[in-house]
Amino acid sequence: MTLRSQFALLAALAVLLGAGWYAWTGFQAGAQSKEINRGSGGATRVLVEPARPTTDKIIVRAVGTGEARRSATIYPKSAGEVTAVMFKSQDRVRKGQVLMRLEDTHQQIAVRLAKVQVKDATRQLQRLEKLAPSGTASQARLETAQTTLESANLMLDQAEEALDDRNVYAPFEGVIGLTEIDLGDRVTTETQIATLDDRSVILVEFELPEEYAGRIKVDDPIAVRPWTMPDKKFEGTVSQLGSRINPQTRTLRVKASIPNTEDLIRPGTSFEVELAFTGKPYPSVREVAVLWSRDGAYLWRVKRIEKDGKTVEQAEKVFVKIVRRDLGRILVDGPLDATDEIVVEGVQGLRPHQRIKAIPFDKFVAGDLTSPKKGDKKPEKKSP
Repeated sequence: MTLRSQFALLAALAVLLGAGWYAWTGFQAGAQSKEINRGSGGATRVLVEPARPTTDKIIVRAVGTGEARRSATIYPKSAGEVTAVMFKSQDRVRKGQVLMRLEDTHQQIAVRLAKVQVKDATRQLQRLEKLAPSGTASQARLETAQTTLESANLMLDQAEEALDDRNVYAPFEGVIGLTEIDLGDRVTTETQIATLDDRSVILVEFELPEEYAGRIKVDDPIAVRPWTMPDKKFEGTVSQLGSRINPQTRTLRVKASIPNTEDLIRPGTSFEVELAFTGKPYPSVREVAVLWSRDGAYLWRVKRIEKDGKTVEQAEKVFVKIVRRDLGRILVDGPLDATDEIVVEGVQGLRPHQRIKAIPFDKFVAGDLTSPKKGDKKPEKKSP
């Protein structure tokens, strides 16, 4: 057999196999279609489901960045030599705790001198107050002594404040960070001592799309997952909302408060933010039930009328608006009730007012493809 003959034989076999497969699949599809569409009295069989109302629940996800509830970078109020460093990195400090001391010899001397001046001015005033009633001391000298005492007190307050500035205090309770300051270093008012974070609560900032800006409010629940710990989920609430939409990004700035009771989150952590918005209920139908025309989306509803004393089922076209797709189903908005039955199989080729035979979809899936016909006897119940 020549090479050309072998190719011809192979081509013929391929054609025969393809034709056989096409015929078999067509037979299977036709059998299934006949099983669904088979009916009595010219009615087309269709599978139907009730238009059950489902609450419109939208999950919005965004990327957020965490920051401490309160955060501060600590600087000394005055320049000088460090005489004591009274903290270590990651220490939890209380409000008002002394963190560092500077050399304060001159300030202590100034305070002592101011106290001496206050004492002297006080003594002079007391002496003049005794002499003034007898006319030995003039009223002018008495008023001058009062002014001198007041000035001495102000000088003392100023000296004590300068002495207090030689100490660096914690402005609030929190965890202190790293420091580059050592004993004996000379610092100025621009020298960074350390950072302090109150991370009992983490504020997560993120951008919310403009379309949801009118649906979010303060105290709404929120969930976040750190990108470094995807198995951890933290619950919190919306604490702050921006006052305007960003015209460049078309988003709203939002901050959420997340309790950090176990101190697992650090400021600067990135998060996946999850917000759930609950709207009003809408009818939920299968995607295959929704069709499209030049007038928009529509579906077929079972309409029952009385004709010649019998109940006749007809197909009725109902136009709807698509609200949202959700895992193989579609939430629609239209003139539908919870008791309406929607055609989910056999929708192709239907026409308005066409006679149909509605079969519940769940019974079809369970294998109950047939329905009793007129004249059929119901199966007798056998006694046990």
